[in-house]
Amino acid sequence: MQKLWLKDFEFQLGPNTWNSAQDLIQAGAVRNLQEVEKNFWVARVADGEFEYETETIITPRQIKAFTCECWPPGRRMMCTHIAAALFKVRQFLEQKAKDRQAKAEAEQREKAGRLTVQNLLDSVSPGDLADFVRNYARYNRDFALALKTHFAGNLPEAENPFLLVLDAALPRHLGTRWLLAPEMRRLLKTLDDLDLQITAAAESAHANRVFQIAAAVLQRTRQVVPKSTGASRERLLRHIRGVLKRLLDLSAEYLSPELRENRRKFLLDYLLLPEPGAPWAEELIVPFLASEASDSTFFGDVQTVFDQAATPAPPVVLHLFLAGLAQRKLPEAALRVLREYVAWPAQIKDAIATLHRLHYWEAALIAGEYFLENNLFGPGQRRELEDMLLLAAEKAGDRPRHTAYLRQRYRQHGLESVLQRLKIVAGPEWPGEVARLLEELQKAGDEAKIAQVLAAEGDFDALTGLLKKHGDLNLLRQYEHLFGPAHAGFVRDMYLDSLATYLADHFGKQASGYVREQLIGLVYKGQAELAKTIVSGLVGRFPDRTTLPAELAEIFPKPKRIPALPVPGEV
Repeated sequence: MQKLWLKDFEFQLGPNTWNSAQDLIQAGAVRNLQEVEKNFWVARVADGEFEYETETIITPRQIKAFTCECWPPGRRMMCTHIAAALFKVRQFLEQKAKDRQAKAEAEQREKAGRLTVQNLLDSVSPGDLADFVRNYARYNRDFALALKTHFAGNLPEAENPFLLVLDAALPRHLGTRWLLAPEMRRLLKTLDDLDLQITAAAESAHANRVFQIAAAVLQRTRQVVPKSTGASRERLLRHIRGVLKRLLDLSAEYLSPELRENRRKFLLDYLLLPEPGAPWAEELIVPFLASEASDSTFFGDVQTVFDQAATPAPPVVLHLFLAGLAQRKLPEAALRVLREYVAWPAQIKDAIATLHRLHYWEAALIAGEYFLENNLFGPGQRRELEDMLLLAAEKAGDRPRHTAYLRQRYRQHGLESVLQRLKIVAGPEWPGEVARLLEELQKAGDEAKIAQVLAAEGDFDALTGLLKKHGDLNLLRQYEHLFGPAHAGFVRDMYLDSLATYLADHFGKQASGYVREQLIGLVYKGQAELAKTIVSGLVGRFPDRTTLPAELAEIFPKPKRIPALPVPGEV
């Protein structure tokens, strides 16, 4: 199809087609014109007794396609109905464009009639604007401080202009006094503005700007935090944590060697301050500085700090030095350091906990095992340390250690959940592991835990031998539900022998009541027939016990009581 444009399509039509289309337009024949989809127009055109539906596609002002119901098969040329519909579409679009232009002109006139900051800035000379800013800042301190905060980074001659900003926000002679409410509000507003700047600097990878703002905030707020409370303190701490995270999160690829050195030196100095200003400073900074200890020069700085500290060193110094040794794959050296602290068990435990928290598993394991073997800690501390070492062995993937700790935990507490966990960790080595565990339990003479292991393993022959040797009905009752018909005789004989031994040494109604209490549990467990057999055996062995039959008959519900039990004296 020939390329047609909506603005002048009529010049491509024959005179008869165009004149007929004009007649239809004058008669109002084009009806129901609508854009049913973007650029897809539909209209109905009345022509004499008939009405034809037209369809046109126009994008953006080019006529791409058209069709009409009046067309015979094979027609391609535009009919008068299409021409009339296109004329109405053009009319509509031209009117819509005029309406938009009129609206824009009205908005422009309205805007020009208002007093806005932009209008003023457009009409004021730079010199007049600078004079106004200068004069207004002289008597409005908040405005002056906001101005300094926003443009401080434009001062090339200042080593860290943001220190000057915070100096302006704080009273000159603060001393030991607390900030007044207006002073605190001014400081917090400045920190809000600096937060916007450090966020923008981080997003644009302006590493030096991030370092300057963070260093300034951390340095200048340190003296304020101890003198603040409530909501103001919480806001201060949020700002400190935020800038510290920004500083720590700076990617090494954006740092020059000088800036990297400045960052870790600043953080080391900040960490060693008596009051770094935030209770979680060590939690955030030590892991980062420990990771930097891979650099020999920086680790030398950390070691110098530790060597110069008095013994015992401050916890943060000790923790950082130990973490640095662990980072450099020297866990044995970390143990040697801690061995000098045997007079301070609490510091040793906290140091091992720090190594554990920082995921230096090997160093934590070696140190923890040494001091556990030397019984340095009390029961509570020992249990905490054992929990840490168990988790460390698991996280480190050290299966021999992991299984050894689980065996020890099972020997201590006999928990079935620990036994199952040990089995899972041991995997294909479980047969050897269970043999080792049973050997350790046998040496300790802990038959109750041996029985639990044998029951869990389904070794009923060994379990029956152990229970028979032990001869304790309380232990038997823990596992009697596991025995099937093949071991029913064993359970019966255990009860008979144990209770007969008891009755041989005990007499009277009280002894009969004791036997009844020992057997009633079998009935509750659905073993009534077994209980009947045992009762019959006991009554037969002790026919002279007048109270025994009546007491044992109480074991069974009335409909199921044993009618054949002989009662002494009856005919």
